[in-house]
Amino acid sequence: MPDSELFLGIDTSNYTTSAAIVDSSENVIADSRRLLEVRKGEKGLRQSDALFQHWRNLPDILDPLLKQYGPKLRCVCSGARPRPQEGSYMPVFTAGTGTGKIIAASLNTKYCEISHQEGHLLAAAYGNDISTDEDLILAHLSGGTLEFVKVSNGKHEIIFATKDISYGQLIDRIGVYLGLPFPAGKYVDEMALKGRDKGLKNAIPRIFTDETGMNISGLENSLKNAEKQYDRETLCSFLMERISENFVKCAESLKEKHHIRNVLICGGVASSEYIRDYCLGRGYIFGQKKLCSDNAAGEAIAACRYYYGR
Repeated sequence: MPDSELFLGIDTSNYTTSAAIVDSSENVIADSRRLLEVRKGEKGLRQSDALFQHWRNLPDILDPLLKQYGPKLRCVCSGARPRPQEGSYMPVFTAGTGTGKIIAASLNTKYCEISHQEGHLLAAAYGNDISTDEDLILAHLSGGTLEFVKVSNGKHEIIFATKDISYGQLIDRIGVYLGLPFPAGKYVDEMALKGRDKGLKNAIPRIFTDETGMNISGLENSLKNAEKQYDRETLCSFLMERISENFVKCAESLKEKHHIRNVLICGGVASSEYIRDYCLGRGYIFGQKKLCSDNAAGEAIAACRYYYGR
């Protein structure tokens, strides 16, 4: 049975409405989420459309959690901004912060906020043998983000990033182009694993990377130009191989440059079985698959730590 002190996290990203509850030992005891709906053939949502869906989803997601656990809640934490940086803002997060403040006030509990990226960090560390108090490189690989972040003494510093689109955006664009549903990551990954087994030499150029960042969008045209020569499974395997090798190249270079041993990988792209297989034996730490995509477990853990002053 859950203990008498519980903590609620809420996150309203550009992809998912989510809420989670942890106990005083930071164990996740409830995790509820709903993907935002995207029309077939489209590659994302406008902020106004995403915000509307969050307001529509939040009552359905929160109602059963509050009925079951409401009297035991001691703190509520909402994801309030994309990154822990001054000026970081996206309208979608106002749905979560507004709802979180209302719940905290109605229950007379404490309230706090963290960034979406900090939520990913805490969720990825959950269940892994790593302390978020240690120096580490956080690789945030999601639908809209491709950043390597140095986390040290509670400070977050972006040390490397894409100059154009993210891995996730490229995967989604190619997936939609190939007729797959959006978000396309799961489907592209499944096809890539099948295509990998065919053993064909990769016919797509590597991702261009230098000391200032990386350029990814050129790969989109290369893959589209190769569509007539290869089936969908092979094209997906070419795509995921190029992403995987580029990720490893960047991670190894940054580990050496910043003298940091631990690389913690979060975000929806981090759930890719292809990338995980490619990285085996390198010592990278991946978040649990179910907690890689957008979720509120990190916010719930933050609420617990805020309440106890951890």
